[in-house]
Parts: sequence; C-alpha cells; structure tokens
Amino acid sequence: MQINTVSTVENISTEHVNGRTVIVIDVLRASSTIVTALDSGFASIIPVRTADRALSLRSLNTVIAGEWHLKKFDGFDYNNSPTDLKKKDHTGKHLVLITTNGTKAIEKAAQAERLLIGCFLNVSACVKEAIIQNSDITIYCAGTRNEFAFEDGLAAGMMVHLLKKQAASIETCDFSDAMEACFLQLAHQLPKLLFTTTTGKRLVENQYGEDIQYCSQIDLSQIVPILKGNRILSLSDT
Repeated sequence: MQINTVSTVENISTEHVNGRTVIVIDVLRASSTIVTALDSGFASIIPVRTADRALSLRSLNTVIAGEWHLKKFDGFDYNNSPTDLKKKDHTGKHLVLITTNGTKAIEKAAQAERLLIGCFLNVSACVKEAIIQNSDITIYCAGTRNEFAFEDGLAAGMMVHLLKKQAASIETCDFSDAMEACFLQLAHQLPKLLFTTTTGKRLVENQYGEDIQYCSQIDLSQIVPILKGNRILSLSDT
C-alpha cells in the first residue's frame, strides 16, 4: 500500500486521485464541520463552490452554512463553525456548505475511487476505513488560501503514523514521513499549538477560539464522511 501526502489544494493531481482512496483534511475547519454536522443529525452535506449556488438550494429541510476568508455570507444560517452547528439537533435535515479551501479540495478530488473526510475528531475511524479499502491512499491537506496549513499537516502525520502501525505493508513519500515526524514531536502540544498556526491566529482574531479548542480533540467521533455523487454521507448510512 502506497501512501502519498499532498500539501495543498494547488498540488493535487490526477495521479493522486485516480484509483486511490483519498482522505481530505481541513482541520480548521471544513473537515471538522462536516464530521460534526453528521454527528448532529444531518442526513447529508452538499459541498458547493459559490454562495449563489448554496442559496439556490435553500428549502424548509435545508440549512445553509459557510464562509469566505472566515466571513459568513449574507443570508446564510451559519458560518463554517462546528461549535455552532453542534448546539442544535439537525436530524433529517441537509446541510449546504461552502468554505474557502475545504469544499474546493473535495471537488478537485471527487473522481477518487473513494473520498473520505478526515480530521483529528475522527482520525482513527477514518484511517481504519482507508485500510479496509486495501488500495493506495492519498492524504490530501486542503491548506489555507493556497498555502500549506500546519494543522492539516499534523493531522496527516497522525494518519501516516496510524497507517504504519495498522497496515501490513506501507510505502510512504518523503512528505508523509516528514509530517509523521512533526506529529510525533509536537502531538503533546495540542491544542495549544493550533492557536499559533496561521489559520489559528486568523480564527482567534475573528473570535473563533472555541472552534480551535474543539477541532484539536482526537477521536471524539466515529463518523466517517464519504462522498457519494454530489453529497457527503456518513459511511454508516451508505
């Protein structure tokens, strides 16, 4: 089993996607929001690229959430905030979501054999499902504004570490090994470290420190989001 880790949305290519299991990571915050939304009862999540498209999908059974450079769109129900979403029970509803990097990353990897959404919140469950597929894996960091996001790299490093421990035979790229080394060196500094990353600082400036604390929790959820067509579902519902 070959493991490649991709650092940003801009660096993904067809060779990283075709015939592979892809795990999209956007710790702060799209991946964490998606996991939390499914945990809070949403039946599905529809990732979109524009605010107009999101608003066109509004209905009595649909909730609209998202942001662009941390700012909530006019007319949306929520920002891209997992801590806001988890305050209510959304059983049976559908979430339409747009984010600066995360939903773009999902779209660019949509042709994967299997596309999973991962973060610290569901890291072990996500890795377990990836191993079951027994295909090559791409760990895909969404990044921040077309640049590498350290928090995504740390989550990727944890996934690489778990994969090495649990899979029978693993080949890794240099970047995968580097991210694993970073995680092993710095894991004890979570969640404090996430407050010091570029994205973390931006979130603090915009009063979203609670999201950082929440998103740093490891294995809070057993939910594994998976892309089916144009919707993200919980694996247990497929």
